[in-house]
Amino acid sequence: MKSPIKRGAQPLLAAILLGLAAACVQVEPKSDFDRTGQLIRESTGREEVFDPYASALSDEDIREILDDGLTLDEALRIALLNNRELRADFQDIGIAHADWVQAQLLSNPSLDVLIRFPNGGGRSLVEASLGVQLLELWRIPVRTELAQKELESAVLRIARRAGERLAETRSAYWSAVAADELVRVSEENVALASRSFEAVQALHAAGSADAFDENRVRGPLLRARLDHGTAKLDAANAKRELAKKLSLYHAARELALTDSLPDSVPGEYQPDDLVARAMVARLDLRAISATIEAMSARMTHEERKAWGEFSAGPAVERPAGSGNSSIGPTASLSLPIFDQNQAQVARAGFELEQVIQLEHSARIAVAQDVRSSLDRFRVASENLDLYRDLYFPQAERSLEYAHAGYSQGRTTLAVLIEQQRQLLEARKSRILLQLDAIQSKSDLERELGKALDPEK
Repeated sequence: MKSPIKRGAQPLLAAILLGLAAACVQVEPKSDFDRTGQLIRESTGREEVFDPYASALSDEDIREILDDGLTLDEALRIALLNNRELRADFQDIGIAHADWVQAQLLSNPSLDVLIRFPNGGGRSLVEASLGVQLLELWRIPVRTELAQKELESAVLRIARRAGERLAETRSAYWSAVAADELVRVSEENVALASRSFEAVQALHAAGSADAFDENRVRGPLLRARLDHGTAKLDAANAKRELAKKLSLYHAARELALTDSLPDSVPGEYQPDDLVARAMVARLDLRAISATIEAMSARMTHEERKAWGEFSAGPAVERPAGSGNSSIGPTASLSLPIFDQNQAQVARAGFELEQVIQLEHSARIAVAQDVRSSLDRFRVASENLDLYRDLYFPQAERSLEYAHAGYSQGRTTLAVLIEQQRQLLEARKSRILLQLDAIQSKSDLERELGKALDPEK
């Protein structure tokens, strides 16, 4: 026959076993990481994305990629797999997952022990009670829903951030390519200015030019050399910015970029169609919607906390030195008299309304930003086409005419030099227009939240 003590200890033992089972809960956010990766693939069209559970790119892997030059595609791959800020962003998902796991757990039970010693002598009394917060069973579903919505918001927010970092990398790559092109133009300008200076020097030595003519062409040569130094510095800084996006320790000057700026960036898009696509594709808008749902759950959670706290459990009483003990239920109730959680309920309501208004504002901003980016892309694309088809060929023909006239003695060296300078300036302007066109399309895709032409 079991003793009363053992029968009284059974509820305590059951509570301990329940606590040990709860302690076995694991925080495994892999499914959330996988879901984030899938959203990034859908929004960017890229297959390889960062996975905290997979092996990262090694230094040897990166060196192999860089050895034969860096393409835009390779730069985007490195950015998604190696960018340290993006890898840090992913930890927010793990944090939100941990909060979700925590929200599903009961609070630890409270164990109260009381030992009393009689003043007049006699046996001491030992009392023990175990209390469990029962109202948490009513609150856990709402608390779990709140944490789940916050986790969903984190997943969408990080997936959107990955797309933004990819757009920043694309912009940095094209900026570095353009900077390299401008260095080559500045080198041609130095070579041209040097030839002009040497030609005038020869004429001066032959008596066909004076010191004034020689001094007049020395100025452009000095200016060309200064511009060349500035262009090289700008190119190095542009590559450093690209290296930051790729999280590379390599010296920026070692980056050899192999892709060229496009001669045209075509595309015909309707603003209303793009706005409608953005409202569906923008992950940050979906994240705000998830936040609104989370705030609604928070408000319900705060309302349920207005009932106070109620705990219950078994209590055991045993006089010291006695083989007998008594067991029975015990309960504890906090009375919601002074604090019925009205302030926190009201706060949750204000925060919910705040997020609702911010969502409206965000959708308006997205619509206007998409239209603005589309206008900029159209103008940049049209300007590039106009420059490529009309202005640049005209500058080339003018230089050909100047060469022919100079060889026939119908024009002066100064005219020839001026036409050469204008052609170099035209090349510089064309590079800047190419950069503006490709970056304006990239910016439009960023505002859209998805590639404009995924099939391409």
